[in-house]
Amino acid sequence: MNFIISQVMGGIALILVFISYFLNNKIHFLIFYIIGNIFYALSYIFINALVAGINSCFSIIRCIIIYIYDRQEKKIPWFYLPIFSFLYIAVGIVFFENYYDIIVMITPILFTLAMMMENMELLRYFMIIPNLMLVFYGILNGVYTSAVLDFIEVIVISISIVSFYVGIMRKKHFDKEYEKSYKIIKNVLFKERIN
Repeated sequence: MNFIISQVMGGIALILVFISYFLNNKIHFLIFYIIGNIFYALSYIFINALVAGINSCFSIIRCIIIYIYDRQEKKIPWFYLPIFSFLYIAVGIVFFENYYDIIVMITPILFTLAMMMENMELLRYFMIIPNLMLVFYGILNGVYTSAVLDFIEVIVISISIVSFYVGIMRKKHFDKEYEKSYKIIKNVLFKERIN
């Protein structure tokens, strides 16, 4: 029963995190990401993956702190990176079960580094590496549904990166067309004034 509940929680988390990657506003991104992390933490705790579950709880706290700084339009102090890194490693040491737990000690540190980036484009790129690591963690631990979900998350991040660039290209194209139209209208109006 716990396994099924864990999978449902993971599915809900996945949907929320997917939505977050398509948001261009970092504050909105963080809101969806925080709620998604709550469900991720519960999914790990239900299957007794304590290092991943507890570190996910610390990740929720990290996201809330980052959200508060972003909401106040303040730069996030870098001292949070070593503080959270220490917490993630300490949890990993205390609840260490196998060498695979090293992966879930490193990935939240990488996620913390990514979350501290103000540039949403860089943030998206930086989220790919720890998500790929979590795919391997899921496979190595035999939690294949989690591995599939994390792999899908990598695909969604990649799609969001592509859609971001497509949006930029469309805007550049629109700006060029607008500039051409403006020049034509300006020339027409200017010529009429002369005559």
